[in-house]
Amino acid sequence: MRIAFITDLHVGSEMEKPQGVDVRQNLVKALAFLPEIRPDYLVIGGDVCYQSGDRAIYQWVRQQLEPLSVPYYLIAGNHDDSVMLAEELHQTELLHGDEVYFARTSGGRLTLFLDTAKGWCSDRQLQWLSDELADVAHPVLIFMHHPPLLAGVGHMDAEYAFQQSDRVMNLLHHLKVPVTVVCGHYHVEKVVQSGNVTVLITPSLFFQMKHDPVKMVIDHYRIAVREINLTPDGMTSTVHYL
Repeated sequence: MRIAFITDLHVGSEMEKPQGVDVRQNLVKALAFLPEIRPDYLVIGGDVCYQSGDRAIYQWVRQQLEPLSVPYYLIAGNHDDSVMLAEELHQTELLHGDEVYFARTSGGRLTLFLDTAKGWCSDRQLQWLSDELADVAHPVLIFMHHPPLLAGVGHMDAEYAFQQSDRVMNLLHHLKVPVTVVCGHYHVEKVVQSGNVTVLITPSLFFQMKHDPVKMVIDHYRIAVREINLTPDGMTSTVHYL
């Protein structure tokens, strides 16, 4: 099974170009690239909106997604409104209160989609996560916006890190199977390994930042699509810069 993952779209209002970047055209380019990798489905990893949830922006994004020949799933980032996203992208059946989280199966793997729009998960979502992982016997794939642990990206670790890292990582570390977390938020390409957990941080469709500075410093404006291939023997992942 093959999955495409894009994240941190930061789409602004019509004609708006945040920091001079045509973010709407970036999304169009990323979607046009999908036939190159022929995914079974697409995941959009949050921060769909530039600054905060906006119905008109979600509606425009939906219009870009509807012609796709593959299914797609969206999760919320810290610049999104989960309820508004669910309503405008027609996935209200996935709402639990004000969070969107759900489970699927991908290539025989339990695949979990989390909502970290607040920078943390509700107790109800964490209990659901624990229940889903109980007695799991095969590798697990998780999609979430925030990396679940500090990743050595100075500005993001200091200012915008996931607030429940210890709690979630403790849950994942206790599993006897490999766990792959695919995420964004940090606007970098990076792989972080911690015990049985591999975290694949994916570049943004907006801009990428330098890893070391504590203040935000833009590195470059190349955008990327992550390809994930699931096989009976394991998994490979490639980041395609456009």
